Amino acid sequence: MKILKKIGSILFCLLPVLLAFGIQIVVTFAGVFAKMLVLLADGSLAVRGSSLAGLDNAIYQISSDSQFLAGITAVYAILAAAALGIWYKVRFVPKHTPRRRASSIVNPHMLGGLILLMLGMQYLSSYMVMLIAAIRPAWFQTYQSMMEGIGFGDMTPLLAVYTVLIAPISEELIFRGVTLKYASRAMPFFMANIFQSVLFGAFHGNMVQGIYAFVAGLFCGYVCHKGGSLYLSVLFHMMFNLWGAFAPEALSYGGNSIGIHLAVVTAAAGITVAGFFLYRKGIQRREAYPCH
Repeated sequence: MKILKKIGSILFCLLPVLLAFGIQIVVTFAGVFAKMLVLLADGSLAVRGSSLAGLDNAIYQISSDSQFLAGITAVYAILAAAALGIWYKVRFVPKHTPRRRASSIVNPHMLGGLILLMLGMQYLSSYMVMLIAAIRPAWFQTYQSMMEGIGFGDMTPLLAVYTVLIAPISEELIFRGVTLKYASRAMPFFMANIFQSVLFGAFHGNMVQGIYAFVAGLFCGYVCHKGGSLYLSVLFHMMFNLWGAFAPEALSYGGNSIGIHLAVVTAAAGITVAGFFLYRKGIQRREAYPCH
């Protein structure tokens, strides 16, 4: 019975992700249907008897409309954030809990640690993608096609808002909020963090994003768990996406010198380790000398 109960608890941890996936499917189908109606209205799609003329062209228009795809993604993420936000608040936030001040959640040491963790992770993930591209070029091509289809080749205001604000809130509620909370009750935190990170990686739908999202998910889970607040992993996620979307190319080395590349990787690893120590020191200072 204990084994069955344990399995049931682990399977229950999948529900937040399945809910988010279900919302994504519903929003996508509703969006495509609405787009079809618009194409019918402007004559791009013609009805002839029981068949639709120009259906192939309509499907091509929809799949190549990056603004439409970005809009669908943003709507899904907002709805998922609302649903999982309610779930998180009802299940994990005690009633009549006083609102915490920002100074009781994060202090300068912790913020500095998050910045260092973000910088180190950015460079390490970049080299991770380069390594995957060299080993599995087909995976990298799929990743590039997917990113270009959504519109990441041309950062629009909508895509910027989604990347920096909407996605971090939505994804943190799904994975580090509800999923990690339930998983931590079913297994030790170390395993729970891996569990939610695997789901986070798989949710991205391609191998390249999946691999570095898995690693980023481990960092986000650690930040949330050790810091005792989902706000911290949301902040880290926002900073990570902000840097990834808008950091100038001049801050990345694109040459062929193996020595320089090794130096960058070594420096990135060192920055990451320093970020861990600074973040933990900030947590200790916050606990010993809480800010008022």
